Amino acid sequence: MRRWLCAALLALAPLPAPAQEPAPSSTPSPEQGATPPPLRVGVGVDLVSVTAVVQDKQGRFVSGLGEKDVEVFEDGVRQDVTFFREARGGEHVPLSLVLVLDTSGSMSRTLQFLQEAALNLLQKMEDKDTALIVSFNDSVKASSEFISDYDRLEQYVEALQAWGGTSLYDAVHYGLNRVRDQPGRKAVIVFSDGADTTSSLKEQEVTDYAKAVEATVYSVGFKGEQGFFARGPRGFLRGIARETGGTFYAPDKVGELIKTFSAISDELQHHYLLAYTPKRSPDGTFRSIEVRVKRPDTEVRVRKGYFSVKRKAGGAR
Repeated sequence: MRRWLCAALLALAPLPAPAQEPAPSSTPSPEQGATPPPLRVGVGVDLVSVTAVVQDKQGRFVSGLGEKDVEVFEDGVRQDVTFFREARGGEHVPLSLVLVLDTSGSMSRTLQFLQEAALNLLQKMEDKDTALIVSFNDSVKASSEFISDYDRLEQYVEALQAWGGTSLYDAVHYGLNRVRDQPGRKAVIVFSDGADTTSSLKEQEVTDYAKAVEATVYSVGFKGEQGFFARGPRGFLRGIARETGGTFYAPDKVGELIKTFSAISDELQHHYLLAYTPKRSPDGTFRSIEVRVKRPDTEVRVRKGYFSVKRKAGGAR
């Protein structure tokens, strides 16, 4: 790796503390502005977007589904699907990806393997996809903008260094905040090897915020030197992935990191993006989402739901 050059060119200045950004409570109000606007698909119509992963009983991705093969329910009421597309079918739906990577002191022996796994994933991105790198220890740092330039992303990843504490909650919140207004598909991949030690935000605040952002969270909890499974944030990482329709991974060995990141990359290219206009007017409540597939022996994974916020006068929700 060109670590000596990258370290010189890419000195990373800490970002403003993410804790200064307001996090939504479990019942946000329109005045709080906690819930980001839904994905816009079409002309001037606000839609709720849903990323759905469909697999058979053997865990293989099911492709080739059409709009007539699925049903969407909000709080048990069937909705009319107005947008449906397979990620790899026909016109590619651009992906905005955030990698949230632990660079705390406990990562000193693991960081090189994490860098290799992250770069392997970034190499598999499509031309129209963009990525943002977020690293965290005592503070949270990030590459400047979402870009598709692999060489620049590689430089940022290779310049990462391990030291300091673990601001996991602040970093995940920051990554969600950066991706929430991006167009198309949105995903956040979180990697950590230990418990949060230096965040200003609390676990539940970040989980609630994730429910308000139309992004799928994939989390990787590595045991590492500090005994991840003994004292780490396994519940947080598993829970935030489940709430957003993602997956939690717990590799035991550094050699499994590339395999783990490759599995996430594969899923990002094998899912469906659909959207609907809710039949019920916005009222600030949390609404559950269910997607059913009209094919036997299939399983569907989607985010649990979203916060419905009233539209402001002359603007989006």
